[in-house]
Amino acid sequence: MATGPEALQIDIIAQRLATVEKEVAQLKKFVYPSVADESTPWYLKHAGKFENDPDFDEIVQLGREIRESDRLE
Repeated sequence: MATGPEALQIDIIAQRLATVEKEVAQLKKFVYPSVADESTPWYLKHAGKFENDPDFDEIVQLGREIRESDRLE
């Protein structure tokens, strides 16, 4: 176990690390506000977003056609 100046340096580093950890937690809440406090998984928040969207339906259909044509070759 460290004593004297080494122990003081370890204490200072531990305090600085605790400060950095708190600041990172605050930044995460700022950057990802909807994720920080909610328990709902991200994929459920986006489920159904393209429901009744004709452009998305076309994308799905074109993708299906491409996959089917790849199977036939």
